[in-house]
Amino acid sequence: MDAGVADRDGVVMGYRISWIAGITGLAFTLARVERLLRPSGEGMPWEIILVAALALGATVTWAGLAYRLRSTTVLAINAVAMTLTMIRVAVPQTTWFLFPTQSSFPALSAELAFARDVIRVGVPPVIPLSGIVAILAVVFWGMGAVLTWGLLTGRPYLAVLTPLVVYLEFAVLDRRPGGLWTTAFMFVLGFALLAVALDRRREGIGPLTSSITRTTLVRSLPSVGVLVLATTMVVAAGASAAMASLVPYNGFLDWRVSSGLSGEYFGSITYNPFVGIRQNLLSQTPVPVFVATVAGDVPDNRLYWRLVTLDAYNGGQWYIGDTPRVVSPQDVETFERGQTAFAGPTATATASVTVLALQMDWLPAPYAPTSLAADNRAVEHGLRVRTDDGSLRFDALTYRGMSYTVTSEIPLPDLDVLGRLDDGSPSVVFRQAVADGEFAFRAEAPEIVHRQLPDEEKYLALPDDLDFEVTALARRHTRGLQTDFEKALALEAFLRDPENFRYSTDIEPGHGATDLADWLLDPESANYRTGYCEQFATSMAVMARAVGLPSRVVLGFGPGTRTGDGRLVVRDANAHAWVEVWMSTQGWVRFDPTPLGDTSATSAEVPFALDRYLDIPEPDAPIFGGGLVDPPLDDPDRPVPDTPGGTAGGRGSGGVIPRWAYVGGIVAAVAFGLLPAVKWARSRRRARRLMRGDISAAWAEIVDRLTDLGAPPLATRTPAETAAATDPVMRPLAEVYAEFTYGPEASLPEGRIALASRSLAETEARLIGRYSWGRRALARYRVASLLPPRLASRRRR
Repeated sequence: MDAGVADRDGVVMGYRISWIAGITGLAFTLARVERLLRPSGEGMPWEIILVAALALGATVTWAGLAYRLRSTTVLAINAVAMTLTMIRVAVPQTTWFLFPTQSSFPALSAELAFARDVIRVGVPPVIPLSGIVAILAVVFWGMGAVLTWGLLTGRPYLAVLTPLVVYLEFAVLDRRPGGLWTTAFMFVLGFALLAVALDRRREGIGPLTSSITRTTLVRSLPSVGVLVLATTMVVAAGASAAMASLVPYNGFLDWRVSSGLSGEYFGSITYNPFVGIRQNLLSQTPVPVFVATVAGDVPDNRLYWRLVTLDAYNGGQWYIGDTPRVVSPQDVETFERGQTAFAGPTATATASVTVLALQMDWLPAPYAPTSLAADNRAVEHGLRVRTDDGSLRFDALTYRGMSYTVTSEIPLPDLDVLGRLDDGSPSVVFRQAVADGEFAFRAEAPEIVHRQLPDEEKYLALPDDLDFEVTALARRHTRGLQTDFEKALALEAFLRDPENFRYSTDIEPGHGATDLADWLLDPESANYRTGYCEQFATSMAVMARAVGLPSRVVLGFGPGTRTGDGRLVVRDANAHAWVEVWMSTQGWVRFDPTPLGDTSATSAEVPFALDRYLDIPEPDAPIFGGGLVDPPLDDPDRPVPDTPGGTAGGRGSGGVIPRWAYVGGIVAAVAFGLLPAVKWARSRRRARRLMRGDISAAWAEIVDRLTDLGAPPLATRTPAETAAATDPVMRPLAEVYAEFTYGPEASLPEGRIALASRSLAETEARLIGRYSWGRRALARYRVASLLPPRLASRRRR
């Protein structure tokens, strides 16, 4: 039989060139995945797993069709096999031989949730986590099955275009420039369309081709499929370009959000790299985000945990400006480049960190990290270092139970250097303090050396439309001061003044002043000078740049709380934003302008009362009457999970949907739509068979309709007797069906096929009018017509 010619059961025997085109498309798609995943660090390479899944999907489908199984049966077999494969790839440690155990499905759910978050926010190429490889294995299994099914059942366009549609999705995920990939894609697409056209042309001129086959070919031209593919390409390319400037690089839009379903369900918490004057920090819970054991002579109040540095300001919020340069630690001698590394004294601290609820692509670490070690090779292989501040970037997301050890050199600003002018003499503030006997410099004056900050203009940039009154306010409060350090101290002290600023988290998110000038200067604006770390960090960093001080905002965690066993627990309530200002004689110095009742401010470390010596205007008239109100402190004895299986919940954990309700809802939704979907697909398949001249498809369809309506035809009746018992309009269908089944001809004239089609449509219309809506709805969920033929025939007797 010639290629592309269908037998009576609808199985196509050929499409030789289309097979080559389909395999080419699959290979092309696999090549694109190479750009998304890193090589496997250990175990079987992920490429072999995907190729094996592809081959298994094709083989299982081929075998099912060879044994003349129904397509629904083949689909069910593939679904079971794919599920077993996914479990074996993602969580092999939970399986018994090849079969899942009771712990397999919860473990698989966790792995897939983690993989989903990595796919959503990871920057390719990412680590080939087992969950990601499992998802890709299912995708390639499905593509192999669709290719085989489509080419064996006469649906070549579906077979050869499916890999290319999947390729487009992979191309969207790949954020690097494609180069020649687009050109190559167009060649592969053209070859696929040409291959099918050539195969179908051979089918159209074959010696056994009838007029019915030619009519079928004309009717099944893939105009709709080609249109959908073209639309997908245009939308994917256009949407990606349009959204690139709107969506942040990690995919999140708010400053602090839970990480979708996995965040709420598994108790994870995510912070986004945005800090602004707007009230975006929704809540601060006592959920532990990580715990650490810290060795070294570093006071707890100096243990600020950096996640990421924000160096650009757009008038509303601070964010990561130009794409930061992140490199592998093996490619650099030091994590932070020497031009910006702290030049003053430092204290060494080694922190062994265990992640609990935190899910981020940045690792928390004290500034400035110098080395990192982890037992998990994936953590070490996925580590990247941002060289302008030593921040630790992770190719995936941190996960519960992830552990690593980081060594940091924590800056200890030297007042003996920062309090002097270039000639070594004391600056104005320190000179007066020395004269009053409240401060003393070392006997030997140190050499004052200034360093130029690389890319200094980036750390001084401000919007052109910044309100001039903000700049005037900053200049007024730094007037008469001689050094950058004094000016930064003055700005920090100004914002921490309890008579003029108030710390409070009792602010409705999204309300109040959303403009920096209003928040600082307009007493009539809502939340005037009242807020939390976001507002104060934003204000100081902008005011510092306004008076010529290079500054940046840091997002991370403030000092945590010591537990009884000596560990340091850092909770969601410790999430914090602070400011770093460049001191050319030392480096980046931390300032914390948030008016809390602790001693973490740099101004508090100066051993004399700054307000007596700062040459700034008299304080504004008191607004809040003075007095610091600390936020409620978390109970240091609150239990902290020791294992990854802890019970700490994320934001809103009190309203988490129970597992049974979540799983039950999914099962109910699937069950509600499964039976109608299966019957709809069966009807579509039979309609295509009828178009090819298979009258048995029409007869099977009307028999199943009657069976589901509760009036199944008796097995002992002939087609004519069944039609007479059902409705007169069914008689033409019965007659044509008898000719098709018992007649000598292998095919029927087009007129007889059209007669059978009209009879089928009229019979279905009569059944709709005869049976009530409720009876017809119930018929959609009856399983009688889906039972195997033997069992169904017994039920009809």
